[in-house]
Amino acid sequence: MNLEQTFTRFLILLLVGAPALAGEDLAEVVRRQGERIQELTSEVTRLRADRGSALRDEVEEYLEAVRTDPAWREAEGGGGGAVGRVRVSGYVSLEFRDDGDGKRMEFDFRRLVPKIQADVAEGIVFETEIEIEGGGAGVDFLSDSEILVEYAELRFEVFDEIFTFKVGALLVGWGRFNKLHDDPLNDLTDRPEVSLRLGAVVFDQPGVGAEGTLDLGRGWFFDYDVALVQGFDEGISSNNGVRDGRQSFRSDNNENKQLFWRFVLSVPARGLDALEIGHSGTVGKYDDAGRHSVTGFAFDLFVKKGRFELVAETMNLRFERDAAAPLTDPRRMDGWYVEARVHFFPEALRGRHRFFNDESTFTFVVRIERLDLNHSTTGAAFRDDLDQVVVGINFRPVERTVIKIDYTFVDSAEAGFRSGSADRFTISWASFF
Repeated sequence: MNLEQTFTRFLILLLVGAPALAGEDLAEVVRRQGERIQELTSEVTRLRADRGSALRDEVEEYLEAVRTDPAWREAEGGGGGAVGRVRVSGYVSLEFRDDGDGKRMEFDFRRLVPKIQADVAEGIVFETEIEIEGGGAGVDFLSDSEILVEYAELRFEVFDEIFTFKVGALLVGWGRFNKLHDDPLNDLTDRPEVSLRLGAVVFDQPGVGAEGTLDLGRGWFFDYDVALVQGFDEGISSNNGVRDGRQSFRSDNNENKQLFWRFVLSVPARGLDALEIGHSGTVGKYDDAGRHSVTGFAFDLFVKKGRFELVAETMNLRFERDAAAPLTDPRRMDGWYVEARVHFFPEALRGRHRFFNDESTFTFVVRIERLDLNHSTTGAAFRDDLDQVVVGINFRPVERTVIKIDYTFVDSAEAGFRSGSADRFTISWASFF
């Protein structure tokens, strides 16, 4: 309803109700109402003319902040609220686990991750995620808990989508999963082992970088993400890969910096809804003396056709070592996974309940993964030579909320390992907000 319609209805109500005014002369009422109409008309004219008023500018600024960019909503899982130029959203996940380690089944309040995005000025944006894992930190009754900045990036959109310069604790473009690690985005509870041990997910480091998207025409797109950061240090092992090699946010173990990059080509393949081919790489010095190099490369694939999706990724890292270094110090590690998904929902159930709506879907998913964290040895640790098959089904009442049931078959080459002794069963709930 516009301003003129509002005033018209207001005046009609006054005129219709005027005869009912006790003790009032109708002619006098009409006269006063006529004067008021002239005053209101003048006020409307003044407001229309004053298009540059501070109030109008503030209203437009507020509305622009509330009208969140749809692409941002999709990438961040939708949801969230806006106050001025600041948007707050995030995600939460809870798990019920039997890890096959002889311990009792237990609930695990896995993560609470608030996200904040702020438009500092035109073309300057700040984004951050704060991960609260296991309920927090510094309280006696909590265990395996932490509070961690997952990333905090100040972005300068120099040429819109083509070139954005960024600084801060950067979410590094090393592997596909690192950029898509949010629990509600994924169809299985546990993250791929190769992404955890070689990709160091969630992997963020202080430094500088640039990213952007190039429209190549005819449906072809090229995305790039490059970052110069602290990188890995000597905390590398045959059981945990480079996960313990992530460096401090405030210091570096040597004078060198590590370069990471990821390139993605989106291809308009006939007969497919989506086809993305990705390549990641890294090079730098990792030892305290700054003499030994680490090099890495990774490839990933995403294919979508109707209800079917396929995701695959492989990662490889090589570390220079002194000739006298023991074989237990990894010189080469690699791993891969392939994940197939099929989405379905009985159409007869749609509309039968609020949770059975147009967005509701079930997903059946299988992931096969292989990990080798030390090519010089076999079974040096539980995860050195590890094979897993994960089978799961999940239900999304809406796209942003998911309930997952998974079973993981685990096999390790570690000496004394008994087949089935480390199999895992999980039920989890995750949602964006």
